[in-house]
Amino acid sequence: MNNRKQSVPAMARAGRSAARPLFSRHRIALALQTALFGAAMLHGGAPAYAQANEAARLSYDIPAGPLDQRLNAFARRAGVLLSFEPEITQKRNTAGLNGRYTVAEGFAVLLSGSGLSAALKADGGYALVAALPSSASSALPTITVAGAAQRESITGPLHGLVAKRGGSATKTDTPILETPQSLSVATADQIEASKSSSLSEVLEYTPGVVGQASSFNRMVDDVRIRGFNLANANTGMLRDGMKYQPSVYDGSQEPFGLERIEVLRGAASVLYGQLSPGGVINTVSKRPTVEPYHELSADVGSNDRKQMTGDFAGALTDDGVWSYRLSALARESDTSVNYINDDKRYLAGALTWAPSARTSLTLLSNYQEMRTRFVAPASSALTLNGRIPRSFFVGEPNYDRYDSDVYSLGYLFEHAVSDQVKLRHNLRYFNADASFNYLSYGTLNATTGIMSRGVVNRAEKSDGLTADTSLEIDIGEGRLRQKLLVGFDYFDSNYSSHRYAGSVSGISLNNPVYGATPVITSVDNGSKTQATQFGLYLQDQIKLDNKWVLLIGGRQDWVDSSVTAYRTQAVTNARDQAFTGRTGLVYLADNGLAPYASFGQSFVPQAGTDRSGARFKPTEAEQYEAGIRYQPPGSNALFSAAVYQINQTNGLTVDPVDTSYSVQTAEMRSRGAELEARAQFGQLETIANYAYTDARTTRSNVAAEVGQRVSGVPYHSASAWLQYDFSKAGAHGLKAGFGVRYLSSSPIAGVSDPAPARALFDAMLAYDLQQISSRLRGVQLKVNAKNLLNKDYVQCVASTGCRYGEPRSILATLTYRW
Repeated sequence: MNNRKQSVPAMARAGRSAARPLFSRHRIALALQTALFGAAMLHGGAPAYAQANEAARLSYDIPAGPLDQRLNAFARRAGVLLSFEPEITQKRNTAGLNGRYTVAEGFAVLLSGSGLSAALKADGGYALVAALPSSASSALPTITVAGAAQRESITGPLHGLVAKRGGSATKTDTPILETPQSLSVATADQIEASKSSSLSEVLEYTPGVVGQASSFNRMVDDVRIRGFNLANANTGMLRDGMKYQPSVYDGSQEPFGLERIEVLRGAASVLYGQLSPGGVINTVSKRPTVEPYHELSADVGSNDRKQMTGDFAGALTDDGVWSYRLSALARESDTSVNYINDDKRYLAGALTWAPSARTSLTLLSNYQEMRTRFVAPASSALTLNGRIPRSFFVGEPNYDRYDSDVYSLGYLFEHAVSDQVKLRHNLRYFNADASFNYLSYGTLNATTGIMSRGVVNRAEKSDGLTADTSLEIDIGEGRLRQKLLVGFDYFDSNYSSHRYAGSVSGISLNNPVYGATPVITSVDNGSKTQATQFGLYLQDQIKLDNKWVLLIGGRQDWVDSSVTAYRTQAVTNARDQAFTGRTGLVYLADNGLAPYASFGQSFVPQAGTDRSGARFKPTEAEQYEAGIRYQPPGSNALFSAAVYQINQTNGLTVDPVDTSYSVQTAEMRSRGAELEARAQFGQLETIANYAYTDARTTRSNVAAEVGQRVSGVPYHSASAWLQYDFSKAGAHGLKAGFGVRYLSSSPIAGVSDPAPARALFDAMLAYDLQQISSRLRGVQLKVNAKNLLNKDYVQCVASTGCRYGEPRSILATLTYRW
């Protein structure tokens, strides 16, 4: 419990950072959101519009051509689920569809003369059936559902925990089964079920991913994949397939604003340029839907947590050409550490214009404000033995703060030039302003119990403009088909960090008294970094006999950067270029098995020069991966297994001639195995995974580093989440979930003793209150518990970089959907 009675002079609410008006800054970022909201209100909110409704007519512009392609285009435009065997539409064409039609009318026109018709199923979707003679019974059974059944959107809502398609591994809509590299997808339903408040929490149920302590990842997204760090855009954090924030300290991405999170593990510079060898995390923003959706939620829970969220979507016009999405979150909360709050405001608006099935333009914007305080890391000697109380706050409530304001504006454009060619052009502008002051841990006087403290004062600003333009070209038919992707992307970023140090008096661990005034004693030790990346990429996905899938791609990057040291005004310029490639092969067996093998490369530029003044080259990495997936025919399940090895070269190590310089002879190697299962068996949904990761330094001029494992990365990690709907068991409206997260002991750089292993348990219980009264239709009460058994544990990334894990937390959520 937070100690709110400690001695603090004239402090309101335990020194919470002074609140600022939510929208006092960055008004440009809110202009689009305001316009979206106003438009929705002018139209009386989203109309009660359902595309499966026979009375609703939409405009269509679908040209003549292959029946299967035109049916899929119609279903996407109409927003309905369509099921059929691919074989029944082969060698069939349609005259197309142009004008305004209901769903039934549209199907009738497209299927005219085909001998097929569309039947409405009990679940609201459609299936193709043999057309009935006029005297025949209308109860003809549907043709077996398979093939394109319930075509999943890689950017739209997905019911459940099992995704079978992804876009991050190829920049195209591709079945995961046909992807020759490890890819995991966390859906919005998973985020909601686990009630995760950070990317790191969501990805605790993903193999090969290890995050820092929740107290740190609450502010920033900083995780390791296969032993390599991912933080800012240049090392692997993407949004909607484009690079995102220039600095890890810009702030974390809010999971409530996401439709899915895709984790591509392993080297992938061929698609995104400079990246960590570990892979990428690509988040997909919530986007407009023509189908109306409205949700309001209220949370209360541990640490005086109070949160409200809202999510609204629907058509703005009767023909569905214009649609919108508006998502908002407001939170006030304390934490398990004294005087550290967790307050956030988030607002995201999206607007889509889709004048035809061929063309769409989606405008995306979001604004995020975080008001919290930095949890300073401590040494392993002070945390592993519990010498620092778990709730101890080392800072000064009137000085410490972490204030971050972030906004972004952008658009996603797609146009089908023809049946075989699609043009995409995406762009986003990002801006962040973060200020954080904190007091750091010094040395402890064992006699007096007084802890000395350091002072850190930082003011950071960053912005970035990113764009990606590509052509997707479908070539061939029958036995041999190709999907060719050619494009170029651009990322222009600026990151300014002013950093100061100072002095302050010590504090007692057992009887802390706050009120000291830190004094800045240093000059500005920060810097400004400007960088521009431009890349050209080419990729070919070749499919032979619907059995073999060959992926091959290459990319050329040019990177210009400039670093200005504020202390000396010295400027260091650099120009790097790199070519990276990837190839992979998948075999698709009739029984649902898909073995694969792949090779990929990555690179990351490095700042600085060696003893002779020569610029450092980028680090380079190569990954070899082999695996197998299994998707039982007709099931809602996907099982994966993979083994891999990543070799990174050109790392920095001490120069043996002059230890004040570095040379590029260090090497690192990561190898391991990963298992993942995502499946739904009737009313039971499950996620289960295991990873073995051996990541270590294999070459260094410091003898003690050779053979050392990467700090904070355990050999073994595993997790499982199961949830069951009891409706068919007689308990209508009741759903329960249970999860476990396990990490084996992990090394700590600089010390011999590792951080101990831990197993944490989570739980969820949800109930639809309409079972009590019909007046409560759409109302759900849900309770989530994290670290259910209140396990004490410590997470460390270095000998002086340890933080306590979060204790047990309980959260109750009341949600109304209509």
